[in-house]
Amino acid sequence: MRRWNGWGDEATSMALGESARAMLAEHLGPGHPTPDVPREALLARIPASGLPEHLLIDRTPDARLAAAWGESYADWIRKRLGHLPPVPDGVPHPVSDEEVRALLDLAHARHWVVIPIGGGTSVAGHLDCPLGELPVLAIALTRLNRLVHLDTASQLATFGAGTPGPLVEAQLRAHGYTLGHFPQSFEYSTVGGWVVTRSSGQQSLRYGRIEQLFAGGRLQTPVGPLFCRPSRPPAPGPICARSCSAAKGASAS
Repeated sequence: MRRWNGWGDEATSMALGESARAMLAEHLGPGHPTPDVPREALLARIPASGLPEHLLIDRTPDARLAAAWGESYADWIRKRLGHLPPVPDGVPHPVSDEEVRALLDLAHARHWVVIPIGGGTSVAGHLDCPLGELPVLAIALTRLNRLVHLDTASQLATFGAGTPGPLVEAQLRAHGYTLGHFPQSFEYSTVGGWVVTRSSGQQSLRYGRIEQLFAGGRLQTPVGPLFCRPSRPPAPGPICARSCSAAKGASAS
């Protein structure tokens, strides 16, 4: 299971070596670690939701807390010390482009703030909920996570916005292809997140940054769909990605 207050999986633990501990003690002095605040303590402090009941919207404290922050160093410190940030009022998990459209139409009509969530890594803080009177709807795209279409002639693959890196490669590998985009957040980041953040990384030299692999897509905006076209033809590579079913640009196909 993915750690709630740190990077990686709970089943994987990498202890700091003795030489590293000695170096830190020499340069920084003895450490005084504080105990991690349990997740249950934060859940108990979450205020009531400002959204009405809706079939597609999860208003439970558990879902809202998970969508409240990303994986930056500042986020980890807040989680471990129990500093509760503003949390969204509801978290839907749409399974289709139609559900994304319905949620955006509802939010637009009722003046709700919308924050799209892909893999939730958010090292730049773009998942932070704004302070104010308006309810916040955090649309999680995690169920839009499959290869929708593969055109072997043009070598174009269409993915749901919430498809994480390992699933992208696994679904392409089954057909003998690879996208070849491996940012540092590969395990948890998604195609949609790569596109909207112009993803790069240490292993991007062979096939290129994501804008060199992105061949266009469909973006759902508050006022209707927007069809994105690349500014230039994709660079030659193993396969290029198109995007679809994305809220506010967080989609890739």
